[in-house]
Amino acid sequence: MKRNHLAVRKAVLAAVCLAWALSRSACGNRKETNEKKDPLTGEDQSQQTEESSTTESSANTEAENGYREFDTMLGDENTDPKDIIGYINTNIVSAGVNDVERFFKGLLSFGSDIRNIDFTELEDSRQYMPEDMIAFMDLMKLESDTPSMVMSDKENRKVINMTLSEMLERAVLFEHHLQKYPNNASTEAASRLYEEIATQAITGGYNGAEGEQDNTITQESLQYYQQFAQANKDSNLGRIVEDYITVLQNNQFQINDNMEEFYRGLSARLNVNQLGNTSGTGTTNEGSTSNGSNVEDNSETNNTETATDTDNNANTASNTNADTVIQGTVSR
Repeated sequence: MKRNHLAVRKAVLAAVCLAWALSRSACGNRKETNEKKDPLTGEDQSQQTEESSTTESSANTEAENGYREFDTMLGDENTDPKDIIGYINTNIVSAGVNDVERFFKGLLSFGSDIRNIDFTELEDSRQYMPEDMIAFMDLMKLESDTPSMVMSDKENRKVINMTLSEMLERAVLFEHHLQKYPNNASTEAASRLYEEIATQAITGGYNGAEGEQDNTITQESLQYYQQFAQANKDSNLGRIVEDYITVLQNNQFQINDNMEEFYRGLSARLNVNQLGNTSGTGTTNEGSTSNGSNVEDNSETNNTETATDTDNNANTASNTNADTVIQGTVSR
């Protein structure tokens, strides 16, 4: 009798143990299954998680490799700028701040003419771009719509594509950009364009080293220089133009040694570092050049609306376009 009772107790105990084991197994399976499902929709998330992990791993690997593919593209002069832009669009989302700046510095230094880059291809990445690049893209849209310089098949060189007033107004927009963003990804590229456009506006493309014969500056251009200098007294370019007016008048609008000396000094005065120089000499006598001057920060005016309005109304100073600065050097 006792033996039978003991057997029954063992059987009950075994059944309880089995039930507990099965319950634990079911809970484990249910937990594993639920972890892979969206708690709200019940959709399987396992594939999404795997894809996300793969993308993140790929981005991290590329970053760890120092973006070698990007450097390879920059090092090949035959690279299509669109491929560089495509790379930026793909990687900018996961890139750090320093890498983003590196991307744009690389893009803006690629090729011989930045105007060959179609910046509209970057619109999808606009929300990830630094403020200075967004502002620079808006300036380049103006350059794309109305280039300040274009290649001439006849002369086999870049020639002026604007009136004098338009050139001066375009140059001062780049100056405002440089004042607001003096040390950013777009600074070097903006500085190159600022110097090029401003120099062309003042010299009219004159190059004595190439043996240019026309050495007379049209006197009707004087009114445009005067109007610009008056309207831009607080700008670096406005002060340079004011000095240029003095040189023009002192030399009877003839290009001589004094005038050429003034032209040679333009690069230093248009250097981006001069825009923040508050201890310049201020005046120019005959052909000598000054070493910078006080610059008030007009960067507040550097927004898309102001830039567009200024450029569109650049030639409202007079009803007559001064198409020639130095005779024979302007394209229209």
